[in-house]
Amino acid sequence: MRILLVVGADGAPFAHELGELLEPGDELTVVAPTVRGHVAAGLQASPDLDGLLTPATPATYAVADALEAVGYTPTWQRAGDQAVAVRLVRTELVATGTALTDATLAAGIRAALPYRLLPMCEDRAEFRVVVGSDEPRAIPVDEYLADPSAHRVTQLLLIADQISVSPAVSSAVLGCDVLVLGPSSRTLAIDPVLRTPGFRDLVGDDLPVLVVDHEDSAPAELVRVAGLREPDPGRPEPVPADAATVLDRARKVAA
Repeated sequence: MRILLVVGADGAPFAHELGELLEPGDELTVVAPTVRGHVAAGLQASPDLDGLLTPATPATYAVADALEAVGYTPTWQRAGDQAVAVRLVRTELVATGTALTDATLAAGIRAALPYRLLPMCEDRAEFRVVVGSDEPRAIPVDEYLADPSAHRVTQLLLIADQISVSPAVSSAVLGCDVLVLGPSSRTLAIDPVLRTPGFRDLVGDDLPVLVVDHEDSAPAELVRVAGLREPDPGRPEPVPADAATVLDRARKVAA
């Protein structure tokens, strides 16, 4: 059985548990959004990929503490040492011509993940939150998430040129037996993947789609300006946020 899971960093524990429950011959591919991407201390940060690459690693902050001690990075960019290590390798590989998909696959193999991890696309596609009314400015979504109460949100923008799902994601969608959505924020994780040009076209009307119960963890104001939730594709049905239950239901609908 081949399961395709769309999830962000907030669903990393679920993805890890689901992967550990698989039987020999089963395959789990995780597609993560890249819309929270930004540059921090010269490194390419992708919080959803970072979180999924280090799902069970206790965080330490020696590098972040050292940077803050010399006033080099703002507090909202504070990252654990494990994430910094992932970003160092990603930045070097991409800078030398490696595709983001290949860099991510290599990182997943080194981390011995129980799933294959793919970014939703190869192209730059980053959320910016427009805040303020007198002098509006567009800030990275993670800067806003660090202290939502400090900002008045007026708009959520996607900064991108021409984007589309990667060939690896296209192949994974066409080859899966079951598509699982979540548990993750609809605003920041699930909907950005569903809205990536080309993704919905690959999901057949008869494909079983399990929609994991999950409250949107994004701030209410961000959910409001993001607009209507993207409709679920395929043949959707709700399932509880329990990895064993999801796997059992996946086996039944894929049979």
